[in-house]
Amino acid sequence: MSLVVAGLFVFAVSCAAGLLVTPRARTVGLRMGLVATPTADRWHQRPTALLGGVAIVLATLVGVGIWTAVSALQGRPGGAPVVSLQSAAVVMGAVFMFAVGLIDDIVNLRPQLKFVLQTLAGVGLVGAGATLSLTPWYVVNVVATVFWFVTLTNAFNLLDNMDGVAAGVGAIAAFFLGVTFAQQGAWWHTALAWSLAGAAVAFLRYNFQPATIFMGDAGSLFIGSVLAGLVVTRPASASGSLVSVLFVPLAIVAVPIADTALVTVTRTLAARSISQGGRDHSTHRLVALGLHERQVALLLYAFAALGGCVGLVLMRLDLALGLVLGTAFFASMSLIAAYLGRLKVGHAEAGAGSKAATLLVTQLLYKKRLAEMLLDVLLVTGAYYGAYRLKFEGGAPPAYMAAFESTVGLVIAVKISAFGLLGVYRGAWRYTGLEDLYRILGAIILSSAALFGYVRLRVPVLADSNILYIDLLLTAAFVLTSRLSFRSLEMARSLLHRTGERILIYGAGDAGELALRELLNNAGLRLQPVCFLDDDARKHGARIHGVPVAGGIESLALVVERYDVHQILIGTKKLTFDARRALQAYAACHGLELFELDLGVRAVPGDGARADMAAVGPAPAQGPVLHPGVQVVANAS
Repeated sequence: MSLVVAGLFVFAVSCAAGLLVTPRARTVGLRMGLVATPTADRWHQRPTALLGGVAIVLATLVGVGIWTAVSALQGRPGGAPVVSLQSAAVVMGAVFMFAVGLIDDIVNLRPQLKFVLQTLAGVGLVGAGATLSLTPWYVVNVVATVFWFVTLTNAFNLLDNMDGVAAGVGAIAAFFLGVTFAQQGAWWHTALAWSLAGAAVAFLRYNFQPATIFMGDAGSLFIGSVLAGLVVTRPASASGSLVSVLFVPLAIVAVPIADTALVTVTRTLAARSISQGGRDHSTHRLVALGLHERQVALLLYAFAALGGCVGLVLMRLDLALGLVLGTAFFASMSLIAAYLGRLKVGHAEAGAGSKAATLLVTQLLYKKRLAEMLLDVLLVTGAYYGAYRLKFEGGAPPAYMAAFESTVGLVIAVKISAFGLLGVYRGAWRYTGLEDLYRILGAIILSSAALFGYVRLRVPVLADSNILYIDLLLTAAFVLTSRLSFRSLEMARSLLHRTGERILIYGAGDAGELALRELLNNAGLRLQPVCFLDDDARKHGARIHGVPVAGGIESLALVVERYDVHQILIGTKKLTFDARRALQAYAACHGLELFELDLGVRAVPGDGARADMAAVGPAPAQGPVLHPGVQVVANAS
């Protein structure tokens, strides 16, 4: 317990040091002219002091230095050094990356040179004897170690694109990583992680929106390299299974890794350099969803904390269950990243070079169906294994585990084949509807029926249990959740975008529901639906996509005042003449605009009318169109 208190004391010392040093670093940066000036590919709008990285480094070194000094005075059993060669390599590598970043902040190094220097720092860790123990092959572990170091270092560098994001996420990741080290007795690693967390929290005091100082590449490269180095140099006694070595740190740093993956894929597909600046990060895409900068930062903090909690839970699970939970978490993060990747955000024009290579990459990567199938393989496997865990509330008997190993491949093949045969992979996730859900359920039931028949003939141990029934339910839950994920995120997006003129929809039938979906999905209309009116009393009090049916025509005046309605949209073709006249009169009397949804279908001219088309211009886009004014109200009769 005393060591935990000492670790928290180190956190407090680093935080206090950061609060003292950061304002002075800002002053020095302004005096020396070391400021980040606004550019087209950057988010900030005014010149802001750099050198925040200097404050983070100094505060971190103060905290871990005090821990190291006190530990040296107390001594260690057997005269062992307080700081091992590998631990020293972490600090030296991080300071080296800080120096690289500081030079880049001043003279703007080429991305290729920065990459080479990052690789050299990763090689330095390997030279000190630190590698990730992922495989039995040393060479593979060395490559994985260097790749991990370079990736995480760049991940925090890329994440530093909006006020407070990199500092906050880095502080949370460092804190949770320190907790994992404390649980495993790696106290020097805990001290360094919590020193970094304290320094980042102090810096966040001045970096949260609106920021008065930036950490620059000096700070972001330092944070990323410290976290990467701590994971790589984890003492042997703290290393365990693949889950502990790989999944736990990946979960803790899931936010910067996901952002880097998103930027890498989208820029590669757009023929843009990954190292090029731009407003196409996860932060900018969340702003495009309707969040403010502070809300984006807080949301990413929440995701980082969730990843940290998942990492702590994974440490307490056995290998198999840890793999299932870890895979589920990363699959969820991948779905969110895939949804954000669909959003159109501003970015610089694609470069002219490497277009042939980009075309090839596009053909290889832009295979959405293949990605869906790979995701389903993970979901089906997780559901099948989860059925065994739920059945036996822990480890299954050897006979059942043997049955699992002999049938898991068949289960995957049968279910994926059924999905393909019934057209599950032909749908668009954003528009998943009842027909798609029926297809999925039909494929699951059909494949499960085939598996029931097989196990009765070939695997009697499974035929006498309810494992396949549990598997059916879990598969349905997992696959349906994945397919409805985009619809759920679209719903959240529409809620965030409920801004603009407040509009009432008259008619809560099919046409009114269509009008509501158009208003929710088309942010360009800048209309906010607040309620329905409908003459059918059975619908009063109900909600359609979250919008209430407030009453009938007799409630018009009350509802307009209660919901502060500015406009009225007629969303029905069954409107009576008296109701139409009442709406027209009320709108004219109170200065409200009156709209209706035009669902008409227009004929498109054939080849013989090309000359006429050239004269009048292209045909208007078809689909639901809002027509203002009373002059078109007669179309709804």
